Amino acid sequence: MTGDELPRLGAWVKLPAPESVELLALAGFDFAVIDAEHGAIDLRTMSTMIGLARGCGIAPFVRVAGTTPRDVQVPLDAGAAGLFVPQINSVAQAQDAVRAVRFPPLGRRGASTSGRAGQWGRAPLGDYLRAGNDDVRLIAQTENVTALSAIADIGAVAGVDAVFIGPMDLTVSGRFQEGSPEMTNLITAAEQSCADHHIPLGTVASADAAELLQRRGYDFLVLGADTTILRQGAHALVNSVRTATPGAGR
Repeated sequence: MTGDELPRLGAWVKLPAPESVELLALAGFDFAVIDAEHGAIDLRTMSTMIGLARGCGIAPFVRVAGTTPRDVQVPLDAGAAGLFVPQINSVAQAQDAVRAVRFPPLGRRGASTSGRAGQWGRAPLGDYLRAGNDDVRLIAQTENVTALSAIADIGAVAGVDAVFIGPMDLTVSGRFQEGSPEMTNLITAAEQSCADHHIPLGTVASADAAELLQRRGYDFLVLGADTTILRQGAHALVNSVRTATPGAGR
């Protein structure tokens, strides 16, 4: 798979509100990442979000909490376009993720065509199995120093489609200061390693998005979260009124 086959711009969905997905679609995002690792989103809401995203033409990904069958089976059966799997810090952990997400012979995912992924029982078994192994995207989140040092090897594991640099966890696990030369050099080396080995690469971004896509070789970006977008938009709106009308203070 190449980076061109991945949707380019996405956002985390942390609020347990399906309308967040619809609003992201209307805003022009290519994909949404329903956050089951850090967001308080139950399985029923997750399934609704996935269905709504598909209907709105935005690719529904899920960031799972781990790789147990309960973590991966429900979003995949519900029709997720792919999974972001956190804390993949070695080739062995990447292989474990593949085994959890893929059908045999690559993995051990359980099969059932009765869900949305199987068109509610309508899809032929062969098509359902092929889609699960060929069309569902597995994104390995690399989030510590060891992971970034091995990022190309992680991305080359059969069944992994792309790698994702998680700068916040990298900062915490490596005890870096944000923007420190050591952290910058580590990320730059990881970017170059992915470019040299043609590994699709993603990360989070904000004002630096254009640079990441155009000059630093990233294939896809997560541009914040629904919560951040709401907070920033609300702050800008209130601040603009208070600035224009000094008497409108608290």
